[in-house]
Amino acid sequence: MRLFDEHVVLRFALLLACFLFAESIPGILNFSEHVYNFIPYFLAIVFLAYVAIFYKFPLDGNKKIRNDVEIPEPKSVEPIRDLKKDLLEKDEMFQMMIDVSSDGFWTFDVATGKVYWSNRIAKLLAAESSSLEDSFEPLKNRVIESDWNSFREQLNSALQNAGTFSCNLTLLDASKKNAKLVISGRVQRNEVGRPIRVIGSLTELIDRKSAERERYNYVYQDALTGVFNRKYFLEKLKTDVDIAAKRPDYVFAVALLDIDSFGAINASYSINIGDNVLRTIADRLKSIARPDDCVARIGPDVFAVILHHIQSRDPNDDLIPLVRNIHNKVKSPIPLDGKDLYISVSMSIVLNQDVDCVEDILANANASLRDMKKGINHGGIQFFSGGIREKAMKLYKLEFEIRRAIQAQEFVLMYQPIVDIRAGNRIVGFEALVRWNQSERGIISPAEFIPIAEETGLIVPMGALILRMACKQTKQWVDMGFKDIQVAVNFSAKQFSMDSMVDDVRRVLTETNLNPRNLKLEITEYTAMCEADKTIEIMRALSNMGIQISIDDFGTGYSSLSYLKRYPVHTLKMDKYFVDHVADNEEDASFARMVIGIAKSLNLDLIAEGVETKEQLDFLYREGCRLIQGFYFSKPLNTEMALEYMKKHYDVPATTKASEKPEVVSVEA
Repeated sequence: MRLFDEHVVLRFALLLACFLFAESIPGILNFSEHVYNFIPYFLAIVFLAYVAIFYKFPLDGNKKIRNDVEIPEPKSVEPIRDLKKDLLEKDEMFQMMIDVSSDGFWTFDVATGKVYWSNRIAKLLAAESSSLEDSFEPLKNRVIESDWNSFREQLNSALQNAGTFSCNLTLLDASKKNAKLVISGRVQRNEVGRPIRVIGSLTELIDRKSAERERYNYVYQDALTGVFNRKYFLEKLKTDVDIAAKRPDYVFAVALLDIDSFGAINASYSINIGDNVLRTIADRLKSIARPDDCVARIGPDVFAVILHHIQSRDPNDDLIPLVRNIHNKVKSPIPLDGKDLYISVSMSIVLNQDVDCVEDILANANASLRDMKKGINHGGIQFFSGGIREKAMKLYKLEFEIRRAIQAQEFVLMYQPIVDIRAGNRIVGFEALVRWNQSERGIISPAEFIPIAEETGLIVPMGALILRMACKQTKQWVDMGFKDIQVAVNFSAKQFSMDSMVDDVRRVLTETNLNPRNLKLEITEYTAMCEADKTIEIMRALSNMGIQISIDDFGTGYSSLSYLKRYPVHTLKMDKYFVDHVADNEEDASFARMVIGIAKSLNLDLIAEGVETKEQLDFLYREGCRLIQGFYFSKPLNTEMALEYMKKHYDVPATTKASEKPEVVSVEA
């Protein structure tokens, strides 16, 4: 061991410190009486001296890595391979590749004369796998003789010349879809050049024309009905428009056919029945259309026909008999399980002479169809006219204004009271009714904008806005002390069919902090019947949240006890149409009694809508209908007037008679 190294200065300093320490400590401390007190200091001096002489200081401030221990290199362990298992796995993989291939594979052993066929070949030859012998007999027995002879000659030639071969085969059963096959082979030789094996394939002969036809049908054909689809229709229409631009005498017409109330057919019967109706109409259109006409399905229940060869001086001379024939053929009853299903079809026609572009043709045809379906000509035939175009433009303008009104929140709510005539005409709730407070025209009736909102899908954002406004206002009333007040909000079929509907309602209730028991959702019978299973699931989810469900306009739709028993419904609303004449028409009175009886038998609340006279009220009171809504008590009220009405009629004596008419609030409806 070295006493001094490159740190000699440090070692010398430590030794000097030991010396000075040993000299000075006895003088500082008096050890004459207590010699043992010197022992700790003596040990400290010895320790410093030991460090100064023997300690190995690290070099460059870093610890030295030991190199006196040898670490052996890891020995690579050669895995023990199971060659037999590897071979089996490769054979299995090879067999899987053969099985998933669209081609069939075969091998011919020259020495034994045996043939191996893959499973795919059995399908190509339309034979059972078990019937394929280990020879060429299965092939010989299933192809025409001339092709078999050609194959045999080419096989022998390849064996002699060590080459490849390929030839076409035709199956004896030519009715099969793939009657043409291609068989190929290649000879395998040993080290001395002798043929030992032939490896080959069998595949379908690709008919390019058939393949192109199938690809064409896939792109341009409607899969359900077999007629052309919307893509082809638009391309064909564009071609006709381009021809007409170059030839003024080229006249054609576009006819749109819309199946009226097609959703009700699906709801009343089934989607399969609805599909059969579409296929039947498509077949009828194809059977009556002329060779150059184009029949297409361009919407879920909308067909289009491009009618050519209109050559009369007055196009209507050619068109009117033609479209009447088409309309009568299409709307004739459809046989269904021994019964006839009667359908209604609305048909609109546009001539290319009226417009000069694809977009205008379709816009005019749709405008004409929309106008017809709303009017008395519902289910008939209508030719496009300039007046319809102007009306359509107004509708488009109205649609734009509705979009702007939703963003600007120009819609306001009116509240029509619902009273309990057997509890002193006490108010139990309101129906929230939307109005459009437009800056230019003032208050606009929902009859003007709700149908457009329904048709364009704007009813969804509008409905979300209405729900939030109604819940917010109801929460304010509840906080004022009207704990039991309930506000009903109408939901459209489009709103109710949305997958996010339940979550959207829950979110609004959370945002407004409204108790679900203060909210009632109203839907029509038609909405309830659309996609019945999905609707029931949604209604149960809402009911489980504590929200009540009301069927609006009951009696105008299906009115079936069977669906009422299945659905989690709490309230029925008898339509005003049946209330109007209960006092002077026995038929309407009988129907009202029936609805009241249905509600009682199912333990449901019943609200009579549109009550306006004392005679109507007395009849309903006698028959046991206690919840009334109508002008007899109040017109729809704005927020302030609704609050005043509640203050007067929320806590009322139960002795008030139903026939005693309360104060009627007069406001603009």
